[in-house]
Amino acid sequence: MARYAYMLLDKTEKDVSRQAMQLDTIGGFDKIFVDRISDRSPQREQRQKMLAMLAAGDVVYAAAADRFCDQTRDFFEVFFEFEQRGAELVLLEENFDTRSLAGRQSLKMLKTFARLDYLFQSERKKQGIEAARGQGRRIGRPPVAIPAQFREICQLWASGQINGREAARRAGLRSTSFYKKAAELGFKAPPRTALPADRKAEET
Repeated sequence: MARYAYMLLDKTEKDVSRQAMQLDTIGGFDKIFVDRISDRSPQREQRQKMLAMLAAGDVVYAAAADRFCDQTRDFFEVFFEFEQRGAELVLLEENFDTRSLAGRQSLKMLKTFARLDYLFQSERKKQGIEAARGQGRRIGRPPVAIPAQFREICQLWASGQINGREAARRAGLRSTSFYKKAAELGFKAPPRTALPADRKAEET
């Protein structure tokens, strides 16, 4: 079983002295991971390395919850890795320890509130979508624009005079978008036998 310490320096902090003093009360760490969040490095790379090393029985110590995670969703995404690997977490400032009964009860309560928040946000999102639709506003990605000569391009493709790649290029669309739009207009791909020999070669 290993004991790890994790510290985070945000954009306003210059050193880890405050967190180090808190973690010194524990001491005896096998490894200390320190992330420095900046515009150039916004990700917690050291935390990811730590998660990859976790094994059953390992314990991770952090000075406080805001030094360990960004928000509730981030906490549970990271803690999922702890649960999968059988590791434990201790947050000193909050006196939170997943090895204790109180810690496990606190975790259960957090999960309950996180679920309620998710359901609340999901319901608000649904209501917002319905309200927008009621006002005639389109929800989702904007429709793919097609050129004025799109039908002519589809006719050439459906008759086997050009292949799908060329038809998509002329329409200024990706292949998947072209096939979808062509199908919506009732055009179907020509039988393989209907393609000229030189076009067959292009398709293959």
